[in-house]
Amino acid sequence: MESSAAITVTELTVMLEGHTIIDNVSFTVPAGETTAIIGPNGAGKSVLLKSMLGLIPTAHGTVSILETENTSLARIAPRLSYIPQSLKIDPAFPLTIAGLFSLKSPRMVGATPAEAERMSELLDLVGMKGREHLRLATLSGGQLQRILLAYSLVSEPELLLLDEPAAGVDAHGQESLYTLLERIQSERQLTLLLVSHELDIVMRYANHVLCLNQSLLCEGLPSDVLTGEMLTEMYGHPVRHFDHQHKNHG
Repeated sequence: MESSAAITVTELTVMLEGHTIIDNVSFTVPAGETTAIIGPNGAGKSVLLKSMLGLIPTAHGTVSILETENTSLARIAPRLSYIPQSLKIDPAFPLTIAGLFSLKSPRMVGATPAEAERMSELLDLVGMKGREHLRLATLSGGQLQRILLAYSLVSEPELLLLDEPAAGVDAHGQESLYTLLERIQSERQLTLLLVSHELDIVMRYANHVLCLNQSLLCEGLPSDVLTGEMLTEMYGHPVRHFDHQHKNHG
């Protein structure tokens, strides 16, 4: 049975400072699966993600997320979470992990026993239990991404959007992070939409791929669309061989 669409983008065009960044792009993101957006630097991947969320104005086209137009996303805010690319934190910033989680509390001060238990469960899920006293500024790139992932799950979203979640993380950390994402997606039946440069990771962990370079060049199963010819067309030069093992798409 074909899965329904969590996101539907129709003829989307985005212009910044008079330049076309996204050109008449249309696609769907299948519900309950992992979809990766790939493409060269400057292809518009991050702009596409932000425009879909209404963070950047669009020149033309429509975006529907969880059957809601992106102009009305406030109504479904708890049902989706967004983790931006390479969050920079001032070393002097005093916010702790526990302090970050308290921002999700309606009281905004401290945590109730239930909220503290929920935080502990999510930190355990991402391998950071018992570290809630640490300041965000002291965390490594991989640790920070895990904390942001745990934080994004507080509202129990149906849809998770991630902009290069493994940026600034070493190879071992990347593998560990994507394995964690795969487990969370599977256990919670989430829809994941992520931007990634790691083609081998995409090949193994994504169900669906969108190939972007201002316009949409291809979409489909990684094994079908990530051919040498398509990668050369997309990146403008031959791309090194990468691991062609991929997850079960059945």
